[in-house]
Amino acid sequence: MSEAPRVLLLLAPGREFSRGLRRGIVEYATKHGPWILLEPEPSYVRAPTARGHLHGLHKLGADGVIVSASLRKQIGALRLPAVVAVETERRLRRGYQVVCDNEAIGSLGAKTLLGLGLQQFAYCGWGTLEFSVQRLEGFRRTLEDFDRPVYIYDSAPREAASSWHAETLRLARWVTSIPKPIGVMACNDDRARMLAEICLMEHITVPDEVALLGVDDDESICKSARPALSSIALATEQAGYEAAGLLAAIMAGSKPATPSVKVAPTHAVARRSTDVLAIEDLHVGRALRYIRENSNRKLQVADLLAVSGVSRRALQDAFLKALGRTPLEEIHNSRVVYIARLLVETDLPVSKIAEAAGFAIDAHLSRFFARRAGMSPLAYRKKHRIS
Repeated sequence: MSEAPRVLLLLAPGREFSRGLRRGIVEYATKHGPWILLEPEPSYVRAPTARGHLHGLHKLGADGVIVSASLRKQIGALRLPAVVAVETERRLRRGYQVVCDNEAIGSLGAKTLLGLGLQQFAYCGWGTLEFSVQRLEGFRRTLEDFDRPVYIYDSAPREAASSWHAETLRLARWVTSIPKPIGVMACNDDRARMLAEICLMEHITVPDEVALLGVDDDESICKSARPALSSIALATEQAGYEAAGLLAAIMAGSKPATPSVKVAPTHAVARRSTDVLAIEDLHVGRALRYIRENSNRKLQVADLLAVSGVSRRALQDAFLKALGRTPLEEIHNSRVVYIARLLVETDLPVSKIAEAAGFAIDAHLSRFFARRAGMSPLAYRKKHRIS
């Protein structure tokens, strides 16, 4: 192998999933390289699926490749020495790969919408794409624990591609027919954006009638939608960094014990499309709003009594009826989400996060977070972002 390894990057262009992976790969190459990163010409020169796109790649003398799953077989025919496939749907029987934890993504989507106090739920996906089916399974399984059924829309991509206007009308009929208010998880941000526009077309208000949640946190999509879309963020940069480490080991002649890198969800990024509290009980609604507006403070249940205007016992019973958890549990949940967001989205040390979250010392924050998240703050940060 040459002094500077030559690595081909053949990732789907223009998607946040691929962009995040690429950022992580580049970070690894910067820290542990140098690597020579070779990428094909942009799509305005030649489409990624064009005939001859991969022809002659073996002549570049590449030592390894990180490749989209759709091109895996073609790359395999070139017999490159080290290959990591970016596979977002299912585990491959052999080879090294990056795979999404799709059931965990679906489960987090359900928990996010449940936290809004909604009683009705739906999923909008693609019936023949495995990543969508797996996210639906995680979504549905979590809601089953709360005895909540799921309304499902899952047409095939080929049907939509062959008749885009017919797909738009089918989706419009579906979103018009489902009961409201309702929380809808879309399989990704593309699907969520399409549904948001159809809601506008059908005069269905988001989020008051349909609270809408996507996946990928692609800001170019989420922030340009009407209203701005809430979305589940994925640890793609961390996965890209780990995938590059996996490839480095393979190129060095090792056989890594773990053949896959898992892309985990980190948190739900809240925007206007889920800015609703669908709580019939006004006392619970007031208390919930107060909790969310003060998630950086060390709230006590007594603080909620003044806001809600009812007794401790009455508020406890109302929370259990509306949400299935106590006021104190909701305070703790909101605080954990706030801490997790700071761990993933900022470079603040734990001591500063403790200060921002209302803890006297960072040891108190660490114990609080570990009891509820199942790991220490630093372990959570390491798992969900590049170290």
